[in-house]
Amino acid sequence: MYNLENYISDVEQLLKQRYGVSLTDIGLDAKEWLDRFGDEHATDAVKAYAMKYDLTPLTSAGFMPFSG
Repeated sequence: MYNLENYISDVEQLLKQRYGVSLTDIGLDAKEWLDRFGDEHATDAVKAYAMKYDLTPLTSAGFMPFSG
């Protein structure tokens, strides 16, 4: 079993790095995310969510995330 706090942190980081959104942006809280995707590894869960909702990766859209 994974550490829930670390799992949600990983999900948030992946969503922001790859798609420029947070859990708040997509309208979910940690519990809702865990209810839907908690049985999957964070990377796989984010990929599944992105595919389901047709999210465009920042790299595909030509965006460079701000790192300042």
